[in-house]
Amino acid sequence: MTISLGIVPETTTVADNAAQLVRRDGAAIFAPVGNSADDAVALGYTIFGDTVRSIPEAARVFVGGEMDRYEQPDHHMPLKPHTDGFAYGDLFPDYIMLICVNASPVGGESFLVDSYAVLDQLAADNPSLAKDLEHVVVDQTEEDMQVSQSPIVQYNASGRKLLRRNFSQRPLPTSQRPEEDQAMIDTWVNAVDAAGDVVPRFKVESGQALIIDNYRMLHAREGYEDLNRMMWRVWVWTNEALGVPEVPLHSDSRYAQR
Repeated sequence: MTISLGIVPETTTVADNAAQLVRRDGAAIFAPVGNSADDAVALGYTIFGDTVRSIPEAARVFVGGEMDRYEQPDHHMPLKPHTDGFAYGDLFPDYIMLICVNASPVGGESFLVDSYAVLDQLAADNPSLAKDLEHVVVDQTEEDMQVSQSPIVQYNASGRKLLRRNFSQRPLPTSQRPEEDQAMIDTWVNAVDAAGDVVPRFKVESGQALIIDNYRMLHAREGYEDLNRMMWRVWVWTNEALGVPEVPLHSDSRYAQR
């Protein structure tokens, strides 16, 4: 059986449909949406309604980010599939939205890797590796940010699965099997990147919002040409999140320091 490792999200103009599509497929595109930061935040309440626990201010996204601390690639280079908000440790947002204000005419295509599908593929080939991803605790802490020492695969109280690919995953300093742990992490990262090479690309245009299940979908983009390309990024914590960090919040990592 062929496993689909990514999707092109369906587009809708109905907020309730967008919420249903995100729950079913892991992502959706909603349009139209306004161009301001306030419009971006308001959309989160429109889509997620009474389930919202926190939606902080929107962050302006250009050439990778505004206040994010991890190393940003040259805008001509692709941004690899990743989870957002990992600076907040295990309490990263369970949904994110990217609202396009200015699209680059050349490049900037988005793509999504379904981490559930990647895990299923790994489990089919190597069941013991998939179990390790659920049970082996690794260090996922971004430098100077909120501590995260936990398995790559976790579950919330209702059994919703959350997976992460960030740029900080490494064996615990106290690991009794650091080489095995590193090999497990490398296999996971390589599988995610291999999926990213083959999943379909799509363009988020001005006035559209890409809404993503951040526990399931790893998002990425191709390189682009126009330095005026800009999006608003909004991080959303709902009542299905593992929790809301007890620190000031923003839709970037500016307040996530230890």
